[in-house]
Amino acid sequence: MPSKRGVAITSGRIVTGLVGIGIAAVTIAAAGQLPLPTVEIAPQDIRVTPVAGDQSVVCPGPLLALAQDATAATAAGSFGPASVDFGANGVTPTTRELAAPDNTSGAADGGPTVITVPGATDGTVTPLSGAQSQIAAEAEVAGLAAAACTPASAESWLVGGSSDIGRTTLVLLSNPSAVDANVTLEVFGAAGRIDAPGAAGIVVATGTQRVIALTGLAPNEPTPVVHVSSEGGQVVAALQQSTVRVLTPGGVEVQGPTASPSTDLVIPGVVVTAPAAAGASSDTASVDDRATALRLFAPGSDAADVVITATRENAKDEPIVIDATIQPGVPGEIALADLPAGEFSLEVTSTRPVVAAARTNSRGGTLEDFAWFGATPALDDTAAFTVPTGPGQKLHVFNPTGTDAELTLTGADGKETTAKVGAGAAVTLGVGPGQSYVLAGGDGLHASISLAAAGRLTSLPVTPPNPLAAPISVYPR
Repeated sequence: MPSKRGVAITSGRIVTGLVGIGIAAVTIAAAGQLPLPTVEIAPQDIRVTPVAGDQSVVCPGPLLALAQDATAATAAGSFGPASVDFGANGVTPTTRELAAPDNTSGAADGGPTVITVPGATDGTVTPLSGAQSQIAAEAEVAGLAAAACTPASAESWLVGGSSDIGRTTLVLLSNPSAVDANVTLEVFGAAGRIDAPGAAGIVVATGTQRVIALTGLAPNEPTPVVHVSSEGGQVVAALQQSTVRVLTPGGVEVQGPTASPSTDLVIPGVVVTAPAAAGASSDTASVDDRATALRLFAPGSDAADVVITATRENAKDEPIVIDATIQPGVPGEIALADLPAGEFSLEVTSTRPVVAAARTNSRGGTLEDFAWFGATPALDDTAAFTVPTGPGQKLHVFNPTGTDAELTLTGADGKETTAKVGAGAAVTLGVGPGQSYVLAGGDGLHASISLAAAGRLTSLPVTPPNPLAAPISVYPR
């Protein structure tokens, strides 16, 4: 049995410990009432500029015609090669052709052309550009068509085409990447999104082009809009549309992607060769594809109220303003009946993001043609472009900003041309066929190229360079 002393000692230790704990608790509580010093260390970031890899653009390839043989009605074949022009400011690009298994004449006429240069030369991004053009004079396909050569992407919007009677539209999908692409086409028409068998899971093998007839996905659609998305490899998407009225060809066009959905869009360089037909209206239920018109699509769930402002180029005319409302998920076509003959830049301001492209028609003697003019992204300070071979070439530049712009246009021969584009103004500049240029001073501006003659008309965008090696911030642990 423990002695009383032992018990007393033990109890004393316990009491002393409890007192110590109480004192410590009071001390901690008191400390909690006092402001504690803080130490803030800003994360150290390192600015790193990745080494620019090669950059490539892809031209969509020769014009195609569907087979007239009913047993092979979905087969497409070319009837001659496209003329391809390109430039890279003194750097010699390499070129290669993609295989075109869906083109029955691909072995003879070639396929899409891939143009490649090093991403940077002496620390400067190489200003690569390319374009193609072709004049067709076939029974089913006739007219002038040109297209810019563009980089591959995982998503794009194609605003144009028709699968109505006498209209043929082909979706061209080119894969220049090193892996296969799994592509989905979302087609929107008069009834909204079209649930079309075969529109998903389209495999575009590496180094090939696939050709998809829009009629097979969305027949009898006068105002389709196509959203293209890909997984795996990235693709270059384009539309080829041709028109036949009764037995007479009414033109052909190849158009690339338009600018992504936005509440502010610009379509520069819309060439109107004749006023719209008398009595033309903004009724989207009645489509006259000879009339000057603007196709709009709001991909969201709400209607879009839009204001279309048309500014005449090289003139001080008051802009023409048109108001319209576009229902969500359904393409609408607005007749631009108030536009006289001339060249215009269109601004589209909307309460909801939209995509847009304009269409005009050209007649001359027995010839007839049409062109699509897509919304373009704003330029950076410097942009490179190539003018395709063809008649009546013009560079169209529109300045939607609030300040004047001073442009310098430099050709491959080093010759410079300067021009001033006032705030809110649009101008045209002369350029040469098959020539490549660098445009400086165009930050925030929009530009396009048109080729035009009697009964011949086509257009292609000028776009900013690919962001190959922008500096990034790295935060080490």
